[in-house]
Amino acid sequence: MIKLAYLLFLPLWTHSPEGSVRIAETLSLRPVRWTVVGGSAPRDVVAGRTVPITLQAVIAKGWHIYSLTQKPGGPIPLRLELVGAVDVVVRGVVDAPKPERTFDKNFGIETELYSGTPRFTIPVGAPGKSLTGLRRFQIAARYQVCSDKVCLPPRTDKMDVAIRIARR
Repeated sequence: MIKLAYLLFLPLWTHSPEGSVRIAETLSLRPVRWTVVGGSAPRDVVAGRTVPITLQAVIAKGWHIYSLTQKPGGPIPLRLELVGAVDVVVRGVVDAPKPERTFDKNFGIETELYSGTPRFTIPVGAPGKSLTGLRRFQIAARYQVCSDKVCLPPRTDKMDVAIRIARR
């Protein structure tokens, strides 16, 4: 089966360099790219306080992801969580753009979705009794991406971040 698919696409890819780029983009299984706004430099935070960390999703044209508040019984909602941090926690509510609401005939329910370049700000902090110093961890974005014709399986992308905890 793989050989058959290869033989079908080989003429398209070898026809011209420009054509191969367009076909590769069309067949991309990664229509969402995540970045940490401001880069990976450590953010300073006082123990017991919070510091905002903003993620931006760049969603390819024609695709969308589902909101943090998507109701059960349909697509997989976006979930943002901290990974690998013992004394670093989300302290508050994630600030997210208002999702677009639309009835999705594939799921048979109203869905809440994001497209384009939505940003999500996570209030990250450390308990008041945390030791000072640098904490490296990741923010995991678990989501499902769909177009009007197909949904890809849920995936988790991880972004490296760091905070530097200081005393009051």
